[in-house]
Amino acid sequence: MNRNLGSGFFLAAAVCALACATAAHASDQQQQLRIQRVVDGLRAKLSITQPVIVTMVQTNPSLFSVAPPTGRDGTFLLAVEEDFAQELSDAEIEAAVAHELGHVWIFTHFPYLQTEELANEIAARVVSPERLAPLYAKVWARTRKSEAEVAHQQTGEFRSLP
Repeated sequence: MNRNLGSGFFLAAAVCALACATAAHASDQQQQLRIQRVVDGLRAKLSITQPVIVTMVQTNPSLFSVAPPTGRDGTFLLAVEEDFAQELSDAEIEAAVAHELGHVWIFTHFPYLQTEELANEIAARVVSPERLAPLYAKVWARTRKSEAEVAHQQTGEFRSLP
């Protein structure tokens, strides 16, 4: 009897774990599709013709980051940390995507000079700069950057930090 009870409990726990994992996977897919729709809409507004594909990752030290194409098809990859994306409002997701698409725009326009300041300037074409501030507050809280690093990243200045 005890053996059957233990087996039944194990089976129930396994089924519950599988159901939770399936629900979490479905949630991640919905989040990915949600972000992909934002990417596609902002790409059009910024006249970026290169494809940008969203992928959800468990960890990303930058939380949101874009990688240049590695193949001939010219597709950029936007890696988004799952847990961080779940913390963001729609406006913050749009601001994060706009900033990353700023990097894509830079990658595709001579002289290809990547700076955070220029990525923010490009982002400001489609979202107000004020919408970036709450996003950056969450990024810096998550990455625990110092105030000096925050000021450095906001201005895009190339100088040593105190």
